[in-house]
Amino acid sequence: MPLIKIVSTGGTIVNTSHGLISVDELLMHIPQVKSMAEFEITEVCRVRSGSIRLDHWLDAARAIRDAAADPKVQGVVVTHGTFTLEETAYFLHLTIRSEKPIVVVASQRMHDAPGNDGDRNLLDAVRVALSSEARGKGVLVVLHEEIHSAREVIKTNQRPGGFVSPGRGIIGHIELDQASFYYSPLRRHTLKSEFDIREIRELPRVDIVMAYVGADDTAATACVARGAQGLVVNGYAFNGGPAAEQREGLTRIASSGIPVVLTSRGGRGRIPANWEDPFVQGDTLVAQKARILLMLALTKTKDPREIQRIFNEY
Repeated sequence: MPLIKIVSTGGTIVNTSHGLISVDELLMHIPQVKSMAEFEITEVCRVRSGSIRLDHWLDAARAIRDAAADPKVQGVVVTHGTFTLEETAYFLHLTIRSEKPIVVVASQRMHDAPGNDGDRNLLDAVRVALSSEARGKGVLVVLHEEIHSAREVIKTNQRPGGFVSPGRGIIGHIELDQASFYYSPLRRHTLKSEFDIREIRELPRVDIVMAYVGADDTAATACVARGAQGLVVNGYAFNGGPAAEQREGLTRIASSGIPVVLTSRGGRGRIPANWEDPFVQGDTLVAQKARILLMLALTKTKDPREIQRIFNEY
C-alpha cells in the first residue's frame, strides 16, 4: 500500500475530554483509514494551536521536508489545531520545496464530542494526499469535505464549515470515491519558492498594527522599540491605509529602513499601488499571512523594492 507520513502538532483533532491523545490512538478509532495506506507518524509537538510558536513552525517544516524527500512517501498529512492553522499552512506553503501533496487537516470539534468532524476530515486528508492531482498545488487545507489553498484559507467561526477562502473560493472537494480539483493556485509556492527551510535558522520579528478611529503611532513605535524588523498594517479597506494619526509615524519608520506592509482589514481585494507612499502593498493577503511573507522576505533582503517584488509574486 502507499505510504503516507503524518506530522502531528496536536490541536482539537486529537483532543478529548480527557486531554490530547496521540495520532496512533486516533488512527485506532478510524478503522477505514487502514485500508487506504500505511502510515508513519512524527510528533513535532502536542499542543493546542493557540500555543504554537515560531520554533514549532521550523521543527514542523523540517520534519515535513524530510518526509517529502523520502522516495517511499507518497504524501504528507499535517494534523493541527484550528486557531493558527491558516498561518502554519501558509508558512509551509512558502518553505517546503516539494511537489508532493502536503495536506493540513484539523477539526472544529473534539474527537469524543457529539458530531465529531475530525475523523471524516482525516479520511479526506488522506484521500487528497493520495491523489495524483494534488501534486504541485502547494500546501492544501482540508476540512468539511473542501480543499483550500493555504494562501487563501482563513478561520471565520467555530462551526465545521467555518473555514473559507474569501474572494477566491475552494479549489476542490472530496467525495467518498475521490478528491476532485477544479482550480490551481497560480502564485509562487513550494517547489517554485525562493525560500528554503534548509537555509532558515530563525525568523525576524514582525508585528501587526491595526487601523481604527483614534489610532496613533504608539503601537507601531513600541513594536519597533521591542525589536520589530518589519510591520504590517491591518488598514482600511480598500487601500490598506493607516489612520490619519498613524501615517506620520509609519512613514518615518518606513523611511528608516524598516519595511511597512499595507493590508486590508476587510479581508478581500488587492491593495493598489500608491507611488507617493513609502509602504509595501500587501496584494490580497490578510494581515496575519502578510506577516509571514514579510518575515521570510526579511531573511533575504531589506530592500523595499525587492520586498514589493516578493509580495507581487507570492
